[in-house]
Parts: sequence; structure tokens; C-alpha cells
Amino acid sequence: MKIGQDFPKIEWSFMDYKILEPNALVTDTLMALVSLYLAYLLYKKHFNTTFSKRWFQFFILFGISSFLGGLGHSLFYYFGAMGKMPNWITGIVAIYLIERAMAAEIIKDDFRKKYENFIFYKMILVFVAFIWVISTQAIDQKPELGFLPVAIHTFVGVFTSAGIIGYSLSKTKYEAFKYFYWGVAIILPSAFFFLMKINPVNWFDKNDVSHLFITAGIVFFYLGASKVGNEIGKIKT
Repeated sequence: MKIGQDFPKIEWSFMDYKILEPNALVTDTLMALVSLYLAYLLYKKHFNTTFSKRWFQFFILFGISSFLGGLGHSLFYYFGAMGKMPNWITGIVAIYLIERAMAAEIIKDDFRKKYENFIFYKMILVFVAFIWVISTQAIDQKPELGFLPVAIHTFVGVFTSAGIIGYSLSKTKYEAFKYFYWGVAIILPSAFFFLMKINPVNWFDKNDVSHLFITAGIVFFYLGASKVGNEIGKIKT
């Protein structure tokens, strides 16, 4: 185990091609498949609400984003930091979809409208910061600089929407909203492993640990989306 520093990145050679961090490709792909399967399960329930539609869109986009993230790691030799950008860009929008989903269930109309404006302009600000970073910094040498605006956006967006708003709605609307802040609690250790660079072994590093925590967390997000969707459906029938 290494703490505070990373193992040398694993390299695989296949014919004349080099694959970097194949372990990240595996765990990113696992995360993608789980997310897409959760989207399928939610789609089968035929929930016709803004809340459910936004969660369905999140699971689809997050699944695509996760797979692109794995490719960005593995093909870094060929595309550099540019290969990571599809994952970073789709990741920003995916978090916005979580925020929009939770905003749809805010009871007070005036607060909901203000919050929706806030999260929209926050996303625009994140894109501006992201563009500035990739335009001015040597992100091929330090890809983490390009990921920084995405990471901050993810933490703030998930913690405030699924965490704080989820907790509030579990007390004022449906108890099933508790699954969202439980999901946040499960995901939080991923940030600890990532920021502290806690790497169990070279083939299962901080990225892989983070991916497993995130995968478990989005399963709880699905449980919340499904159970809250059922509650909303009871009122409409």
C-alpha cells in the first residue's frame, strides 16, 4: 500500500499498441455498465415526471461518461489530456442533471426557480473555468488540473442536491429521499481515497477504489429515484 504517492502506472502492450492503466478501464467500464443498467430499470417503470426523466438522463449520460473516462486513461499515450475531455465535459452535464432532478421536487416555487437559475449559471461558470484551465495550463503533464473544475463541480453539486436537498425532502415530502443522502455518504470516502492518494496495490489504486464507492452510491441514487417515483405515482393515480 502507498499513501500520499501513486504507484507507477500499469502499462500493457498489445501488438504495437500500448494501453495505460487497464485497471481504470475495467472499473470505469463496470461503473458504466451498472449506470446504464440502472437507466434501463428506471425506464421500465415508465415514470412520466421531470424528476424521473432527469434521473434517467443522468444514468445514461453518466454511463457514457464513465466509459469514455476509461478510454481516456487507457489511450493516454495517443490522445493525451485531450482524450480525457469527453469524460470531463459529459461529467459536468451529468452532475447538472442530478441537480435538475432534485430541484424538480422542491416544494416552494420561488426557491425552486432561484435554485434552478443558480445551478444553471454555476454550470456555465464551471465550463468557463474549465476552458480557462485547459487553455492556459500544461494539462498533458498535469491532467489533474483539467479535472479540478469538474471535481469541484461534482462535490458541490452532489453534496448540495442529493445530500442537503435530499435530506430536507426526506423530512418534508417523502421518506424515500433518504436514499439520496445515503448514496452521498457512500460516495464521500471516494474523495478521501483520491485526495489522500491511498493506493492499496498498483492494479487496484485510488481511482479503482473511488470507482467502486461511486458505483455503490449511484445504486442508492437509483433506489431513491425508483421509490420516490412510486410515491409520486400514487398521488397522480
